Amino acid sequence: MGVYVHMHMHVWAYARMKRLTDEQVGLVTRRARALSDGTRVRIIDVLARAEQPVGQIAVALDSHPSTISKHLQVLFHAGLVERRRSASTVIYSIADAEVLDWCRYFGSASLARARP
Repeated sequence: MGVYVHMHMHVWAYARMKRLTDEQVGLVTRRARALSDGTRVRIIDVLARAEQPVGQIAVALDSHPSTISKHLQVLFHAGLVERRRSASTVIYSIADAEVLDWCRYFGSASLARARP
């Protein structure tokens, strides 16, 4: 039973999975591009603690607010962060808690060992 049954179940499960639509492929590539910069990944990490204005994120990352603002724009347009106004201040937060999970997954040591 062993290997054959396991392989057959894997093939069956794969066949039942829905293929990615063109729209989903576009979202994945835009979001992957948005996360392809170390500063933007660090911004996600900072926002995982709490929503924050640009200035506080800049202080946390020892960077200029204008630089952080540009990176936040990329993350916002990719749908990875949200923003809201509080008087004259713009407050940023992670759009979905799973964003940080994705970063942790892609940064995991076990995934790194899977390289050929």
